[in-house]
Amino acid sequence: MQPILDIRTVQPGLFTYSLGAAPEAELQCGDFFDTAERCLLDAGQGLHHYFDRVQIRFAGLALGSYPVARMVDDPLGLFQELMARILRTYRTRALPRWSPPQAVRERLSRA
Repeated sequence: MQPILDIRTVQPGLFTYSLGAAPEAELQCGDFFDTAERCLLDAGQGLHHYFDRVQIRFAGLALGSYPVARMVDDPLGLFQELMARILRTYRTRALPRWSPPQAVRERLSRA
C-alpha cells in the first residue's frame, strides 16, 4: 500500500496538502506553506519512517508514484519534475484528436 499525497494551492503563494490511503479517506495537513516544495518536504519527513513510495497528486491530478526519499532529499528537483509532468499532461490533452478525411473513412468502411 502506498499513501496518496495531494498538494493543492490555497491561494497564490500558499499551499497545503492532504494524505490518505485511498482518495476517499484523506487527512488534511492543517498547515500552510509558502511553496509546494515545502509541502513535499513536510509530508516526506512524516512518511519516510513508514513508507518507501508515495502516490503524488497535484490539485487532484494523479502524477504517479515517487520515492519518499526524494521528497526529503530533493524536494525542489521533485517539484520541477512534477510540474514538467503536469505540462506534458495538459499539452497532450490539448492536442486535437486526428480524424481521417471523409474519403479515407469511406474506404475503410467498405473494406
